[in-house]
Amino acid sequence: MAQVLTQTQKLEQRQQLSAQQVLVAKLTELSVEELRARIETECVENPWLERKEQTSYDGDGTDVYAGSDYGSGDNYDSDDGGYNDSDDGSPDEERPDSNDSAQSEIDWDGNEFPTMGAPDDAHHQDDGDNMSFHELLMQQVGEYELNEHEQTILEYLIGSLDDDGMLRTPLYQIEDELDIYQGIRTNQQEMEKILAILQEFEPFGVGARNLCECLLIQAKHKEDLPMRKQLITMFSQYADEFVQKHWDVIKRKMKLSEGELAAMKRSITRLNPRPGNSVGSLPQESARTIVPDFRIQVDDNNEVMFQICETGIPALQMSDDPQEWMSEYDAMDEKTLSQDVAEAFRYQRNMIERGNMFIEALAQRRRSMNLVMHTIIKLQKPFFVEGDETLLRPMKLEDVATITNLDISTVSRVCRSKSVETPYGTYSLRWFFTSGTKKEGTEYSVRNILSAIKALVDAEDKRKPLSDEALTAELKKQGYDTARRTVAKYREQLGIPTSRLRR
Repeated sequence: MAQVLTQTQKLEQRQQLSAQQVLVAKLTELSVEELRARIETECVENPWLERKEQTSYDGDGTDVYAGSDYGSGDNYDSDDGGYNDSDDGSPDEERPDSNDSAQSEIDWDGNEFPTMGAPDDAHHQDDGDNMSFHELLMQQVGEYELNEHEQTILEYLIGSLDDDGMLRTPLYQIEDELDIYQGIRTNQQEMEKILAILQEFEPFGVGARNLCECLLIQAKHKEDLPMRKQLITMFSQYADEFVQKHWDVIKRKMKLSEGELAAMKRSITRLNPRPGNSVGSLPQESARTIVPDFRIQVDDNNEVMFQICETGIPALQMSDDPQEWMSEYDAMDEKTLSQDVAEAFRYQRNMIERGNMFIEALAQRRRSMNLVMHTIIKLQKPFFVEGDETLLRPMKLEDVATITNLDISTVSRVCRSKSVETPYGTYSLRWFFTSGTKKEGTEYSVRNILSAIKALVDAEDKRKPLSDEALTAELKKQGYDTARRTVAKYREQLGIPTSRLRR
């Protein structure tokens, strides 16, 4: 058979980030505690980077912005555009997860199983003395033969896990984030392959996307679990029936006796629906407080002011010592220098450039945090004044990016793993981003309808709880034009079981 050679052309556009941009992006993602550790590491590795004796911060390590230039969200203005009330889109972080069904929202304690005792993975409590849940997972990464590309994806998946070890962020969203934020191209097939590796980690069940997948993973790994084969069949083939507790249907379809069904229920109590909680849940771990990245204050005139919290974070500068030395090197003829001397000079030059880049990246991180927090206060000022979450208005990442003239990925990085302390509690920055809902032609935050659903359920007759259809009808009486499927989704977000399970 003759071979035919063909030549094709492909036009492809890729964004290449400079070293400075990559450094700024990485520092922007860090919380205040992570930044403190990162600065300590940089100071150890770079001999010419040193702490200033006099910092520009006030006594408690924070910067205070109280004037019209920075402190007040009401007085902050931008020529780059404003908030668009008609835009009812939702931020990227809040795209619905097609894999996150009611299975992951089931009230485990409300099940008719016996009280759950210590799970089989309880021995991981010992590891919690020395390492956190995240550290335990990262330690296991080295046990697998992965190339740098695969390892980066695996570590990103670990960072995307919730505190209980579940992966509720859909893989397509993580795939997009890897492309946008890390410059890593992947696909759904590769993501599934690497997720399967994560699901081999201990404690078993981490990386599951819903409750049944979590329990299925554990059942597959626990060879001594009674009724193991039956449990695997039920979790994989009759997940919906299990979530709805249709035991009669499960018994009939699996041809079980009453004794076998009872044995299966007892075995389920040996599984852990929240595998992440089995690590780092010791008293000293539970007592650990969140260190906020921002603090909010409201004065008597309802002016909202904020501080960037930088307690323990030093101001940095480059040492003057190497400058004269490097000037001498620049005046020399490189051809007359030995290889060792030339390499030493090049190393020192690289350290100086690296230090200057690091200082500038810190300043740029701070500017971005300033702009984003200003804009959040500007758009959500009623909440910061009153503390009522129903006063939150719909807000997307694009809204903040437009006003600040920052790239949307920068806004996302600023909000990632950052929290703000307010007079009403401490909140994640991402908590302030919410989609919109219509009420009598006016757009409100989804939290308004969430609050309305909770109020209806709290006031219902527990002997005749409201179905999703009934909740939808009641909401329409209040002016919320919402579909039944949407009401069911919001009910699940609130952790409220179906009417059948609320009797």
